[in-house]
Amino acid sequence: MFINSTNDERLTKLQKFYNVIAEWADNCKESKTSFVSDKLWFDLQSMCIGFKSLVSIKLQNFPNSVVKPAIVNQDCVENHFCQVRASNGQNNNPTFLQQQSVQNSVRFGQTVISRKSNAGKPR
Repeated sequence: MFINSTNDERLTKLQKFYNVIAEWADNCKESKTSFVSDKLWFDLQSMCIGFKSLVSIKLQNFPNSVVKPAIVNQDCVENHFCQVRASNGQNNNPTFLQQQSVQNSVRFGQTVISRKSNAGKPR
């Protein structure tokens, strides 16, 4: 099922879910062990806010387009960071210049089509 409007019911449900989780986070500020891990909370925020933003930006820039949620994934982003990590070798704390050099190398040398998903495959 495609999303062709920022007023789609699924986006409203996503916002309600986010509001519930955010309220839970606020209620647990005093007791970190009563809430999910910081990493999971960051991921939940990224998914909820990011997906709504993706839909909004796409529909603003391309008014007659649609978003198919089933094929939205982060494979290309994970692939990019995996290549960046691999290029830095065993260095867990690269300098800015090392990171910048690797970013440019990866950016200019890779394709964004993931062979592991149905996103971006030619028809």
